[in-house]
Amino acid sequence: MLRKMGALAWIVLFSLLLTACSQDQDNDKEVVKRPNEPVDLSEQDDLVSEDELVDEGAKVVTVNGETVYGEKYNIIYHETKSYMVNNGYDVDQLEIVHEQTIESLVNQTVLTQDASKKGITVSQEEVETVYEETKAQFDTEEAFKDVLAQLSYTVESFKEVLQQSLIQQYYINQEFSDIEVTDEDVELFYELLREQMDQAPALEDTRSEIEQQMLENEIQLALDERLALLREEAEIEEHLSQTTFGKTPAD
Repeated sequence: MLRKMGALAWIVLFSLLLTACSQDQDNDKEVVKRPNEPVDLSEQDDLVSEDELVDEGAKVVTVNGETVYGEKYNIIYHETKSYMVNNGYDVDQLEIVHEQTIESLVNQTVLTQDASKKGITVSQEEVETVYEETKAQFDTEEAFKDVLAQLSYTVESFKEVLQQSLIQQYYINQEFSDIEVTDEDVELFYELLREQMDQAPALEDTRSEIEQQMLENEIQLALDERLALLREEAEIEEHLSQTTFGKTPAD
């Protein structure tokens, strides 16, 4: 079950990737890191208390006229806090988790809006296909839904995350397809690696892994820059206090 849960968690990479982007963009904020002690998702049922959430119908943030409501905020809040805990960040200051959640929501929204402008779409059939493939990893449908519940997803909200994940992948494929890592790049990186290791593996044994990691890093940088530009051009209005939690009444 733990192996399958891990696979399921990676499918929500879209939200977690944009959470990571939020962390990178907020270097001026005091986001404290603790020694990295990963927490099993199966033990995170009580990670988020009811007092940290908002009413599902509450307005949270409006981006270019599109309003994000509490239902989505609560899901991304849980993901954000899980990400921060698993990557060693101090989550004692809940307002920081709240700020990072808002950042993630804005990142998601501006990227999805830009994808729509560029004609990038995902059909319901594609979402259903990925959903069924994910569900097939589990012995029973009940076991699958139990894991969704532990991750604070309903079936519908999980399908929405899958749709966003596919949009992001299509966006990267279309917008950053020209990013390449040259042999010279790989060799330079390998030389740096070899200087730091007593017994480095042979270059040919690690070339593909180095190339893949470097490519992912370059795509991440390009995505960060694109998000920063989209955010700068966007009209953003927050509706929740950054230091107030608990049930916020819907408008």
